[in-house]
Amino acid sequence: SFQEQSEQSLEDRYKQLAEQNCRTMTDTIRMAREADDVGAETLAKLALDREKLLKVDQDLDYINSSLKRCEYHLHSMESWSGAIGNYFRGLPKPENSGTYNATTLPKKAPMCPLSVWRGVFLTEKKVEAALQEGKVHSFQAGEHVMYLVSNAGARVSTSRAIKDCVVVTNLGAFQVKGGVRVGGKGGGFPLRAVESAYMIKGTFLAHDVIHVKSWAGNGIAELSFWNRAATEFMLFVLNEIPHNSRKWQDRQNRPSTYDHTTTTATDRKSRTTATTSTTSTTTHRLPGESEIQRLAREHDEQFDTQLDQLGRVLDDVAYKAKAIGEEVREQNKLINHTKKRVEDTHGRLGKSNMRARRLLRS
Repeated sequence: SFQEQSEQSLEDRYKQLAEQNCRTMTDTIRMAREADDVGAETLAKLALDREKLLKVDQDLDYINSSLKRCEYHLHSMESWSGAIGNYFRGLPKPENSGTYNATTLPKKAPMCPLSVWRGVFLTEKKVEAALQEGKVHSFQAGEHVMYLVSNAGARVSTSRAIKDCVVVTNLGAFQVKGGVRVGGKGGGFPLRAVESAYMIKGTFLAHDVIHVKSWAGNGIAELSFWNRAATEFMLFVLNEIPHNSRKWQDRQNRPSTYDHTTTTATDRKSRTTATTSTTSTTTHRLPGESEIQRLAREHDEQFDTQLDQLGRVLDDVAYKAKAIGEEVREQNKLINHTKKRVEDTHGRLGKSNMRARRLLRS
């Protein structure tokens, strides 16, 4: 009849509109997830940029320490009184680390022993070059050494120290014994995996051992040390890492709905497939319900599910956008700090050059 044909035509039109709305919402969710992936990649790149800036700040420590020694010797050469004053004052102390230096420690940290190399000393000893030349470690972009703990003694050469040591970079840590990296090229652990660390004190002629535990609840590494003071210092450093990680998580208020660190094309495809699969719901009609009413109900349920998915993804995008904004502001402060240090260093270098020229003319 004409009424049945009209109802069938209306049902077909409703199905067409419902499918169109579903496809539009699926595309919106896909684009939101792509934006979320871009945000995760941007945060990773910003993290590397921060490490590069921190490395510049660390290099400025070395430059300023060299300038301080230069000024010390110039002062001795300019006059007898300067030479006598320098004799009683002694050699200049190393330049204090910059505000943003990666190896600056809080006041509650235990005393750093001589067997732990850090800051300017790492640059003077050319530790990174020695590790690469010895094929002990290949540095990634933005990676640099923060600590080297020598188990061969405090006052040994770099070539001797890297054969028996523990190395901590800004990305991970590993141990070297007998010139061989423990665990091979991939030996060690990433710092982001550290949940806690505890020490087992060694007995006579035995190493102290630090056991490192991961967030997954299992042990990921053991680091051995000959020097007790070095063990206590590195135990403090390793236990500071999860504290800083928790502060980062608290700032974001809640974890992401999925892990972006392992996101691949296959993962994105599976998420899209999962979203699309929500379009095929079980067809059933409730008692006393017409076909149009069933279609409207199922469309509403499906649309609500897609709206929930979109809301979760947009929450992730919003948190990442906030984190990116905070990181950019922090890096702007770091750039201004570095710029001021470079200007101060340039001024000191100019004055030292003028003093040296006057000495050469006299």
